[in-house]
Amino acid sequence: MKRMLTSFGLGLVAPFIGFLGGALFEEVGKNPPKETIAEMLVVGLYCAACQFWIARGNGKMATSGWTCVAAMMLAIGSIFLVLFLAEGGLEWRYFAAPILVAGFIGAAAGMVLGRGAGRAGAA
Repeated sequence: MKRMLTSFGLGLVAPFIGFLGGALFEEVGKNPPKETIAEMLVVGLYCAACQFWIARGNGKMATSGWTCVAAMMLAIGSIFLVLFLAEGGLEWRYFAAPILVAGFIGAAAGMVLGRGAGRAGAA
């Protein structure tokens, strides 16, 4: 339960980390592809690092790993749901969907790598 709450809390921060990464390529009044790609990379790497850190010391990762990934994705999705309800429109497709996909891929990769590192360290 503690790992799920940690994962949820780290997931709440992920969209803001992504926005900071994309701010380097931001152009006023535009949404260039390189900004979205930068956000995706930053969120993917952040989620991978967080899940690696969470999964590394867990010996029971086969049963609890996906719940931590789901908790992180729930947190990211809830932030985007709040933004969607506040702003409205279909603009979520351009910034929320790519970040959600990159976050899921990064979190799943981090969990798998962390599980492997945990087993290798235990041997």
